Formats: sequence, C-alpha cells, structure tokens
Amino acid sequence: MSRNETLTQRAARARGMLRDCELCEHRCRVDRVSGKRGFCQADASARVWRYWVDYAEERALSPSLLIYLSGCDLRCDYCISESNAFDVDQGVRLTADWLGRRLDWGIEQGARTVQWIGGEPTIHAAAILEALSGCRKSLPIVWKSDVFGTPETWQLLDSVVDLYVADFKFGNEGCAERIAGVRRYVEIITRNLMDIASRAPLIVRHLLLPGHEACCLVPILGWLQRRLPHVPLSLRDGYLPRWRAGRHRELGRPLTPQEGLRARALAADFGLNTVD
Repeated sequence: MSRNETLTQRAARARGMLRDCELCEHRCRVDRVSGKRGFCQADASARVWRYWVDYAEERALSPSLLIYLSGCDLRCDYCISESNAFDVDQGVRLTADWLGRRLDWGIEQGARTVQWIGGEPTIHAAAILEALSGCRKSLPIVWKSDVFGTPETWQLLDSVVDLYVADFKFGNEGCAERIAGVRRYVEIITRNLMDIASRAPLIVRHLLLPGHEACCLVPILGWLQRRLPHVPLSLRDGYLPRWRAGRHRELGRPLTPQEGLRARALAADFGLNTVD
C-alpha cells in the first residue's frame, strides 16, 4: 500500500473516531463532526495560528517547518503559546490546498521535516491526515506532542509519523494536576512513551521548570534510565514565566543558567543520551 493510500485510509478512520471522540485520555466521547465539543473544545476542523521554518530545533530535525495548531488537551499554566494554544477558533483552517502551498514554501526555505505542534496536534489527527492525504508533496513527519493521547490514536498514526518529539512535563501526579489540570498524568505518559517507542523513532523533551528538580526532573530521569535508557533526551532550559505562571510561586521567575547546567549534569549521572 502506498503512503498516500495509507493516509487516505487513516484519515477516514480518524474521521469516524471523531463521532465518539477518544483521541486523548479525557475520552469525552462527544460527536465532534456534529459540532459538539469536549475538554479541548475542538470540532472536526483544525486551525493554524502560526507557521515558520525553525533552525533552533534539535539537530536531527532542523531546519523544520513548524505548523502550530490551536487547541490543546492540557491546560499548562506556563504555556509559552498562551491563549493561542487553547482558543480553537484562532487561525486559518487547515486544508490540503493550504498545506500543499506551505510545504512548497517550506521546501524552498530548506526545511527537511514538517513538524506538527500546538496546542496539541493529536486532537486534530483527523484534519491533519485529511490534509496530508490531499498533498502531492511531503516531508518527513515529526509529531511534537504532550503524548496524552490514547492507544487507539498511536495505532492510527503508526507508519504515518516518522519521528515523535514527546514532552515529558511532570514527574509526579501532584504537579501535573496542580499546574496542567490533568489526573493520572504520569501513568498515561509513561504508558504512551513505551508504546510510541515501539512504533517510531522518539526524542523525549523536558522543559526544565524552576523549583521542580526534585519533584519532576529527577523522577523523569530515573524512569527514562530504567525504561528507555537509549532514547535521546532533549533538556530545554529556556523557561520564562508566561501565561498564568504567576499562579504558582516557584514558576514566577526564569530558569537560571546554573539550574540548566545542574540538570545536564544529573542527566549525565543517570547515563542518559542528551541531545541538542
């Protein structure tokens, strides 16, 4: 079966899944095709609020055409995209025609990959697959995700996504519920990371949060050492207090250079493969 045939079939499956939506672990089971909306507030369409070719991604990905979709299945108070990540009506509608023209432009700019980002692309899997199936050109597909999706969704994307970039945000359930408004976070994310790693190449990314070394960073490093020791780890040290970070006292300041250096030293102590 050709890649385009696979995309067409998966797009049809994804469209059917929207009628009883369980693309993410909120499992709202609303009929998004008829306009009903669950936790993420998205309907059957997807909207793009920004796109560009980025040279600051991990070396294996850059330069990459980043396509930002509005709407998310988490509610992280420090989200750098702020309201754009959560307002599902923000931006232009994603279609095959729009995507085809942007892929042409991205290739002209030297992009080697197309990276779906958000918000969260997983909640828009149907719209993305439909748009991709209608394009005559393509680039290797990078899925930048908070990996709060369901096993059914990773099956849907199997053999379509070339590489996953997975955000492992919190190392314990308390921080996840307090800062991102979700329960069972660690349980779901660790299950999904094991699933995804069996399907496609994976980079685990962790944004270092001030004041969260002991509660989040160290447990994440320990889990990766035990379960996915050879998966590349990207530690991001560019945290700034954005959006509603001020709700949490420890998140009201930027990360210091010393905290970033200490995090990398810890990762080295755990024997993990850190990448830039």
